[in-house]
Amino acid sequence: MNTADEMGLTPEAARAYESYFLPAIFSQWPPIMAGIADVTNGKDVLDVGCGTGVFTREALNIVGAAGTVTGADLSESMLSVAREICPTGRFERCDVINLPFADASFDAVVASFILMFVSEPARGVSEMIRVLRPGGRMALSVWEALAENVVYSRLVEIVSEVVDKQAGELIAWPFALGSEGKLAQVFDQSGVTVTSIAVHAGRAKFPSIASFVRTEIGAWLLADAVDESMMTAIISRAEDAFGEFQNSSGTMDFPFNATIAMYAKPA
Repeated sequence: MNTADEMGLTPEAARAYESYFLPAIFSQWPPIMAGIADVTNGKDVLDVGCGTGVFTREALNIVGAAGTVTGADLSESMLSVAREICPTGRFERCDVINLPFADASFDAVVASFILMFVSEPARGVSEMIRVLRPGGRMALSVWEALAENVVYSRLVEIVSEVVDKQAGELIAWPFALGSEGKLAQVFDQSGVTVTSIAVHAGRAKFPSIASFVRTEIGAWLLADAVDESMMTAIISRAEDAFGEFQNSSGTMDFPFNATIAMYAKPA
């Protein structure tokens, strides 16, 4: 069954996310986030916005039998795929602005590239801090600002021209909290001061420019809004715009950095 959930995602879309986005973009980040959140053997960990569970699986390998990892996401389609891949994992369907966990339930809380999609970011941060134990750490990542990302800023321009401005805004949406000071402001609004914020270097690697475009548009927010003629036009423009990021083998490789905030809860 491929009925969309209340997030507008189908299990098919979630499987595409796992198959295409993870190897190209997301698989590099779980070890980094685990280190920042101080995820170690025996700890209880919450993975907020777990998606198909890429960080959940990483954390399970780290905490071992003595620890626990709970993946939480609002999308039932994402969770259904997460459960298929990791049937022994604990997964809860819930909204970050109303987490169904008791105060001080976890030693570490991680939220990877999810806060920009949360309706009330400050409230979400407050909830994650509430369930964090004294002395625990929270790691929260967003993408660096669009202005610092040549590839995606160009893609926004191309999509806006070929489709419409609203479609371009959807491509820009994931970068909404990457501007300087935005994350610190969210923490301030939640009533705490963030411990540290830093930009971490990352890469995005796709089999080709066409694959990059089809993945970003066909397997994500614009999946039902772009027909094949539009897709062909976007790919054609992208191949002209992104040639500098294409290797001799035809693969596309470009910088894709994350801004990561860490909060250490006082003991």
